Amino acid sequence: MLKNWIVFTDLDGTLLDHDNYSFEAALPAINALKALNIPIFLNSSKTISELTDISQQLDLNTSIIAENGSIIFDPQTQETTNLGVDYAKICALLDTLREEYSLEFAGFHDWDTDALQNLTGLDARSATKAKQRQASEPLLWQDSEDKFTLFSDTLKANHLKIIRGGRFWHVMGEADKVIAMQTLHTRYQKTTTTPITSIALGDSPNDNDMLCAADIGILVKNPNSKGFHPTPKNDQLTPHIISTKEIGPAGWNEAILGLLETSTLK
Repeated sequence: MLKNWIVFTDLDGTLLDHDNYSFEAALPAINALKALNIPIFLNSSKTISELTDISQQLDLNTSIIAENGSIIFDPQTQETTNLGVDYAKICALLDTLREEYSLEFAGFHDWDTDALQNLTGLDARSATKAKQRQASEPLLWQDSEDKFTLFSDTLKANHLKIIRGGRFWHVMGEADKVIAMQTLHTRYQKTTTTPITSIALGDSPNDNDMLCAADIGILVKNPNSKGFHPTPKNDQLTPHIISTKEIGPAGWNEAILGLLETSTLK
């Protein structure tokens, strides 16, 4: 009997190559999952606008989790759920804190499309979509550790948090990838009496909780996140973590095909 699996995946550095944003190396595993009708959910810091494009390129029709769990979008019903804080409110507070405490940082709302292209290597269309944010602000921190602590504490006092991604820090509300993942897991579990196994793939510290909360967490090798290994919270069981030898989408492909080969999904 086929297992009921659902797969949640980060993008940059995980399913997408960190430099050229290609998912070609993961296509054998993606196609294998599709052939078995195993849904793939994109769960990323990217915007809905960005993820809709990628979802269409991958020929997926599943819900999309955007901006580190702040937004859930159902492409079939066009319904958007915002679990976070309004983007304009986040940017207004960041501008206030930067001026009040003389902080050195810059975020997406500070950069025009050309500047964002230079920082990320995105083309103009992709950079425009990356700026269409609803509930989080990526930024580059350019100040001291002491001031970062002050910044983080002040954000927390305002019901915001800052988490580290593969390329940027992300300021957002109290939503996260885990809450969004579990929301979709629950929805799918209601459609069957067979227990559903969740598989999550990520490559950086901001994927930590998602990897630990899944039934199987796959840490995709990332040279920029050396030394990182998923660590569960106090109330979590020790997770089942698989670490890939290959980097990015090649590692994604390696891990998924390996699981398929060693499971009853043959």
